[in-house]
Amino acid sequence: MKKSAILSILMVFIVGAAFAETALPSENDYKELDELKVKIRRMKKEADGFIKELVAAYPDDGQSLTGSWAQDVKVDISETDKDVIVRADLPGMDKDKIEVTLDQGKMLKIAGSREMVTNQTGKGFVRHERMQGGFSRILELPAECRNEGIKASYNNGVLDIVIPKKTKTKDETIKIKVQ
Repeated sequence: MKKSAILSILMVFIVGAAFAETALPSENDYKELDELKVKIRRMKKEADGFIKELVAAYPDDGQSLTGSWAQDVKVDISETDKDVIVRADLPGMDKDKIEVTLDQGKMLKIAGSREMVTNQTGKGFVRHERMQGGFSRILELPAECRNEGIKASYNNGVLDIVIPKKTKTKDETIKIKVQ
């Protein structure tokens, strides 16, 4: 009886000690939590960008064709070593009604409004089609850009924007002599 009681107490002690060790977070657990935080922040940033694009494509400003017209704005984004180049098709726009802004060196907003009138006539009918409204398109640029030296031109319905990139310092390890 004494042996079984001692053995039972010893087993309870060993099991308790095993659970006590696993209950304390290890250094690896902290590293995994830090990596998880970084991933969650990246997901939040991507979700915020997605929401900004959705809001830009479907704003609730009372204009009839705003959402569908924003989808019609086709954009090409390319980059060189020094610049990010954005080309947007904006047929029928007056350049005075185009607004381009750069936010935090990374988010480019192209906005504007237009009114188009198309007349078709033929035997027995007259047709007038009118399209008006505003649009707003927010684009995340592939690199962080400078606020100075941005060039924008509009010719034959195409908006070209050249945005200089921020210069990056090289990530290199150097040895520092301690004196």
